[in-house]
Amino acid sequence: MNASGQQRYGSLIGLKAEFEERYIILHQHTFPGVLKRIRDSHVRNYSIFLAEGILFSFFEYQGDDYQADMQAMAADPTTRDWWKLTDPMQIPLETRTQGERWQTLPELLHVDNDVGLPVDSRMRCAYAAAGDLRNAPKPLPEAISGAARLSLFSSADFGYLYLEYAPPHDFPPNLSFWNLDWGAMREVFHTD
Repeated sequence: MNASGQQRYGSLIGLKAEFEERYIILHQHTFPGVLKRIRDSHVRNYSIFLAEGILFSFFEYQGDDYQADMQAMAADPTTRDWWKLTDPMQIPLETRTQGERWQTLPELLHVDNDVGLPVDSRMRCAYAAAGDLRNAPKPLPEAISGAARLSLFSSADFGYLYLEYAPPHDFPPNLSFWNLDWGAMREVFHTD
């Protein structure tokens, strides 16, 4: 756990093309009991983004026992009913670890800048770029130094960048760095 008392998680799963619209609509109307269980499991600032059939999720965990909280979520009847709707729409990736549904990504880099604005007034975005960023150069390029919060995750094939921006900084940011073609992902779900 980091000094601020929270851990950040990024993960991936595929989405079947024929279910994209239904998945988005379903997440616009998430069951209240699911939202309560997420909060009771100490998950905050949870977003799911979509691009080209891949779902990227980002959340912050603020509890003391991640495994117990995830087990409580998995045992919750309302959450299990929710998963009966969403799981058939998803395609677990072959690169995930055995036992995972969503592939967990390592966080390579995190930056928090004190911009003096609450999280709910920030704009959230995520970007993906083809390439293994596990050996990406650091520090970050100046192009994204205005981010209030930034987390960089990578699989062996793609990098995923989660950003929070606060006015008056440019939004979306200029992502012309590391010779990668960063593509914007669409946010389909968010809970505080």
